Amino acid sequence: MAADQPLSSAVIARTAARIADNEGLEAVSMRRVAGDLGVSAMALYRHVAGRQELLLLMADAVKSYSLLPEGEHRWQDMLAHMAGSLWHTFTTHPWLLGIILSPRRVVNLADPADVERLLSSLSAAGLTEDEGFDCLLGVSAAVIGTVSVAAAADSTPAVPATPVSGPDGSKRESGNLQPHNPEPYPRAERFQHRSINDEVSRQSLDFLVANFIRGIEFSAQAPGPSREPVLRKEDHATEE
Repeated sequence: MAADQPLSSAVIARTAARIADNEGLEAVSMRRVAGDLGVSAMALYRHVAGRQELLLLMADAVKSYSLLPEGEHRWQDMLAHMAGSLWHTFTTHPWLLGIILSPRRVVNLADPADVERLLSSLSAAGLTEDEGFDCLLGVSAAVIGTVSVAAAADSTPAVPATPVSGPDGSKRESGNLQPHNPEPYPRAERFQHRSINDEVSRQSLDFLVANFIRGIEFSAQAPGPSREPVLRKEDHATEE
């Protein structure tokens, strides 16, 4: 640790994030971070309660950017920029997914000022507060979902194919969604063999967000019953 850089929770978090960037989240421990900083593990505990708190501090350390563009912009541009900013953060720091998706951890990657500005813009466009909340959650979920798919495709080894029988007696290979005879399902066959990487997933995300925004534009202009969601909460109650 540099002499002009006193030990602090911020220094500890940045060091842990650097370890995770290079070696993955599983390499991060209080002992390892202490070793990289040239101090004892006990010295870290004076600033960080333990690994769980360290993980939250790491997430906070890598969000040193604005989710929204500077200046005045349309809400459409804000949502698109938000998606791109989140995408950049998750692809630059893939380990962040492991923190975000862990149960009982609340991680807020957005600055409250950004959230307030975007929600205010959505409200001015005619959306209710709950609809504004849904917009933010929807875009965040779209980013996390597409990044997760790309990460899984990049890290999961292929499952050996073993012929199995389907409920209708048809043959297919286990570990593979395609039928044993792909001829009747050409589109499914092409989808199954489509490469999934960051570029393809970003393309899918851009398509999804662009059409999500178009849907919000339509919803904001539609009066009365047209604003009702396709699947309402009471529909779930009826099904149950």
